[in-house]
Amino acid sequence: MVIDKFGRQKPGCRAATLAAILFFVLSAHAVAQLVQPAVEDLRKLDQWIQQYMQDNTVPGALVAVASKGKLVHLQTYGWANVELQVPVMDSTVFEIGSISKQFVAAVVMLLVQEHKLDLDDPIGQHLPWLPSEWLGVTVRQLLTHTSGIPDYEEIRSYDVYRFRLTPEQVIGIAHSRPIDFQPGFSWSYSNTGYYLLSLIVERLEVLPLGKLLAVRIFQPLGMLQTRMADPEAIIRHRASGYWINKAGELINRNPTETSSTLGAGGLLTSVYDLVKWDAALYNDQFLSDKSKKTMWTEALLPNGDGTGYALGWNVEPYKGLRKQSHSGQVAGFVAHFSRFPEQEAAIIVFMNRYRVSSNRLSLAVLHTFMPNLGPIPE
Repeated sequence: MVIDKFGRQKPGCRAATLAAILFFVLSAHAVAQLVQPAVEDLRKLDQWIQQYMQDNTVPGALVAVASKGKLVHLQTYGWANVELQVPVMDSTVFEIGSISKQFVAAVVMLLVQEHKLDLDDPIGQHLPWLPSEWLGVTVRQLLTHTSGIPDYEEIRSYDVYRFRLTPEQVIGIAHSRPIDFQPGFSWSYSNTGYYLLSLIVERLEVLPLGKLLAVRIFQPLGMLQTRMADPEAIIRHRASGYWINKAGELINRNPTETSSTLGAGGLLTSVYDLVKWDAALYNDQFLSDKSKKTMWTEALLPNGDGTGYALGWNVEPYKGLRKQSHSGQVAGFVAHFSRFPEQEAAIIVFMNRYRVSSNRLSLAVLHTFMPNLGPIPE
């Protein structure tokens, strides 16, 4: 792999598409199909990504397309570590921020399947020491961001994740503001909800979240590079995270303490592990069809308005395509994971720079591999 002075792979040395896509699946909702792009179209996508990275001072990136457990396109760019000049490789692991939420949601659904938990349980049944005005909030409302419990990140700013915090401290920050609305009657994204869900599943399974996720999800599915992103742990192939200071200079990020995020945004993973996760969601060996239907059903408000969000997943369609997705942003990193089940396609994007748009790269890949959607959006 050859890297130029800007930290980008030279065009002639970039990994080619790993496998041709040998199928065409028509969507039931839109005229769109997954295709093998022409060489020229892949070159244009490659140039588009390189230009985006240069314009936004992104050190490194990875983009991939998968279909039911098989990688059909994988491309790496730039540096996993700028100081040591380590390039991004297919084995590089990136922090994924709020994509972590879907794994918490999956554990909840496993516990529902096992009759250890009900989505309409009041959270006070499991965490009776919470503030009194929170006790009647349901597990489902935490999952769908309809609880009204304030977001502790919003209150203390993103810097809250730099510090080792106890659950009592996180809850104290969120409780410093009255509940935002009557539970179930509006929608507001709240990291506090997924922090509380993490505490609930830890209590039910009597395991810390990292071990619980490993035992219930990562080990059974062979996701051996996925774990809590403990800043003190030695983690092979871990990418370094960066952001930009006020002078526009690339700087090292302040690491996120997993005790202050738990399942709200504390995981890291690799492209290969997310491909395994995508594959597991196509059958009922991991989650039942009933659980998956529940997990991907949009939450509706009492007035009938949709929220675009289900249980740990955004479910708003895109240009008529059924879409299940989530983005992630955590100090030094952004990520995007989107599934198009009717096309049997998944798109994965990782970048190791805070506050850039992973969604823009995801759409660029999507429009290249589904050209009926039109050119790459500006």
